[in-house]
Amino acid sequence: MLSLTSWKTTREFVDSVMGELADIDFPDRRFQLWEYRVSHGGLLIRSPRGPNEAANVDLVFDGVEFISCPRLMRGLRLDSADANDMRRVRDATGREIGPRDEVFVLVSQGSRHLVVASSLRTDWHSRDIFDSPFSGTG
Repeated sequence: MLSLTSWKTTREFVDSVMGELADIDFPDRRFQLWEYRVSHGGLLIRSPRGPNEAANVDLVFDGVEFISCPRLMRGLRLDSADANDMRRVRDATGREIGPRDEVFVLVSQGSRHLVVASSLRTDWHSRDIFDSPFSGTG
């Protein structure tokens, strides 16, 4: 499990996280469904910086095919999809998961929320909380 407090700088933490999405755990942060872009199916789930957090944490999904999660999530951990998660997606969409899609499981307060997308990347930054990763300004 990775946490920012175990690293000297935010940049060292970001560098260590890339490629290790399955180990991400943010037990003390609030995440919100922040932005959805119909073109290319872009979804941003953001934990904005605040008095106790120096950086925004963004989960940026591309090629989103399915979303099943609340607007606000307190604490967030990324988990691997199990057979029940795959069945939930199949039942909700009426089809099997495509070869380019991955089921991302966001665990918050003991509940499993699902996003089916082609990719997920994380971004730690201190830009304005209203900057968008989809607009080319951020």
